[in-house]
Amino acid sequence: MRAGRWTLVLGVVVALTSPTAAYARAGGGSSGYSGGGSSYHGGSSYHGSTYHGTGSGGGGSAAWLVILVVLAVVIWLVTKSQRKKSASRLNTVSDQQAHRSDAEAHERAAQVEAQVDELAQTDATFDVEALKQRAASLYVTAQRAWTANDHATLQRILSPVVYAKWAEELGDYQSRGEVNVVEIVSGPTVALVDVANREGEVNDTVTFRISATLNDYVRRQGQPNLTRTDGSTRPVEYWTLRKQDDGEWIVASVEQAAEGAHHLTDAIETDGWNQKAVARDAMLEVADQTSAKGATDVLSLTTISWTTDADAAAADLSLVDGRFDKAVLEVAIEEFLEEWAMNDGSLDFTAVRTPDRTVMRDADIGSVEVRSLVSRDPVVFRVAVAAEGLYYEVDRRTEEVLRGDAHHRRPVTFTFDLRLDGPQAKGWTVVAADVA
Repeated sequence: MRAGRWTLVLGVVVALTSPTAAYARAGGGSSGYSGGGSSYHGGSSYHGSTYHGTGSGGGGSAAWLVILVVLAVVIWLVTKSQRKKSASRLNTVSDQQAHRSDAEAHERAAQVEAQVDELAQTDATFDVEALKQRAASLYVTAQRAWTANDHATLQRILSPVVYAKWAEELGDYQSRGEVNVVEIVSGPTVALVDVANREGEVNDTVTFRISATLNDYVRRQGQPNLTRTDGSTRPVEYWTLRKQDDGEWIVASVEQAAEGAHHLTDAIETDGWNQKAVARDAMLEVADQTSAKGATDVLSLTTISWTTDADAAAADLSLVDGRFDKAVLEVAIEEFLEEWAMNDGSLDFTAVRTPDRTVMRDADIGSVEVRSLVSRDPVVFRVAVAAEGLYYEVDRRTEEVLRGDAHHRRPVTFTFDLRLDGPQAKGWTVVAADVA
């Protein structure tokens, strides 16, 4: 058969066997695992990957049918040979790359666990073994709830932001009459690789590197199941748990292997957050002591027009009222950026709903400029914030990175509306956010 004829036949085979849709698991990462309530959900490497069916095409003459059958047999034999060659290895290139850091993760876990053991001496909620059991339990429970479309369980174990993301993906499957089945064959294996001990008894976080062997397929009523074309079965994910008011730990973020690898090199500072909180409280206390709470119209204390130069007016006002000092505004903005990072790195914890998922992690503030006075009662400033960090946008369905870079820091400018609620310097809160 001539080469042109073979090319045409191969094209027909590809057309008949190509998947009709790409399926993405519950969000969180940028690899192909995101999607099933399992370790894949919220950012695992399964979501965003492609599945294919086991059905066949049809039509054409008997001769074409014979050709297609012959080609199918050849392709099957080649595929079988390749599978035998790789049987002793991990299933995909992405899995292989992820598991190359197993030794590094083991060393990191030993360092983190040693410091967490010290925390446990004064705070029982940091008991290492109990945390490991909790992480494994959450992982298994999430997989089962995802497969069963059990929203009640998912709401109980996931943060609102992560749950909303998974619920959206489950709705997509349901709308197509499909179920993404995730079955744990072995594992999970969990390693405690990061920790943040924040002020008070809530908002502490611990991050686990989790891996398990999974069966992952899409079940369709009355049709062949869709199986993963890449054969991936051993994803690596980073699950961050956050402590709630009742002391319970829930899933606050799920990152796939590449996105979450920073947890293996982040500085381990079990008391860093407390030190930062002490410094902030001291600064806010000084600001309160120099505030003009008795003034009926505090904004009128400045001699500079808010219309012509709001930044200069704010600086002028800060001389008589410490609540308007730039350092005070920065505290509110820093806390907002930290909350952003703790909520799966997603801006979705606010009322802002961007077309794509906007992610910000590890942000540092460079400068704050008051752009305008939005409201006098209550006082609302619109400020421009120059920051630097891991900033990127991902497709909500596939978790593919569309803009930015999930691994390299870059400068970014934000616009925030800050509102002063109450007479205290700590009353500033971010009520609106935009990205330049």
